[in-house]
Amino acid sequence: MADDSIRDLNITDLERIERFRTAGYGGCVSDALLGVGVRDTVLSDRFKPLRQGMVLVGRALPIKLHSLVQEDLTPEQQKAEETEWEAQGGHPQKRMMRTIESLEDGTVLCFDCGGDMQPAQFGEMSCQLAYAHGCRGMLLAGNCRDTQYVLKMQDFPMYTFGTRPNAFGGWIITEVNQPIHLPGHITHYVNVMPGDFIFADNDGAQVIPKKFVDEVLLRVEDTYAKENKQRDQIAAGMSIDEVYREFGVL
Repeated sequence: MADDSIRDLNITDLERIERFRTAGYGGCVSDALLGVGVRDTVLSDRFKPLRQGMVLVGRALPIKLHSLVQEDLTPEQQKAEETEWEAQGGHPQKRMMRTIESLEDGTVLCFDCGGDMQPAQFGEMSCQLAYAHGCRGMLLAGNCRDTQYVLKMQDFPMYTFGTRPNAFGGWIITEVNQPIHLPGHITHYVNVMPGDFIFADNDGAQVIPKKFVDEVLLRVEDTYAKENKQRDQIAAGMSIDEVYREFGVL
C-alpha cells in the first residue's frame, strides 16, 4: 500500500481506543490489516482475558523482563544495588511507571517475560498505579495475580498466559519501551514495536503496526456501518439469492 494513501487522524489515543471499541471486533480488524497488506500479527491463543467480553485496545508500551535468581543479599549488597538503580533513574519498575506517565494516555503494557511461568509478574496495586497515570490495559506473556481485585477495576482489561499467587521466584525489568517479541499464532513470534496498537477481544489478540493504526480504524468503521445495514436487511427477510447477489460471500 502506497504511503500517500495511508490516512492519519488528528485525534488522541483515548479517542482511537473509544472508536475501536465501538466499531471493532477481532475479525474486522484482521480483515482491515489484510486489506493494507499486513499479515501474521495475530498473537498466540495462550493470551486469555481475565474475563470474557474484555476488549483491550491501546498504544503498545513494550516491556522486557528477565528471570533473576533471588539471593539473600547482605545489607551492604542491597545498598549497592539500590545505589546502582538510583544512578540509572530508580528501580526498574519505577522507571517503567515514569515512562507510562510521560506518554500520552492510552498505553497498553506489553510484557515479554522470556517464557518464565513460575512467578506472577504483575499484580493489582501495580495495575492501579499504571492506570492512574494513563495505562489502559495489559498484555502479559506470563502470570498475573490479585485478579479478584483487578476485575473490580473500572476499566483495565488484561490478557495473560495465566495466574499465580506468588510474586517470589525472581525477575527483573531489563528494557522499557524497546521492541519485543511475543508468541504468535501463525508465526513463531510477532514483533511489538513502541507505538504499535494492540487489539484484543474474545477472538484473540493482534498487533496493528503503528504506520497503519488510523487507516485500519477507518476501514473498521466503514465495515461497521456497512454490516449494520446488512444485518437489518437480512433480519428483515432478504432472500439468500439477494444476499449473495448484493453482498457477495459473507
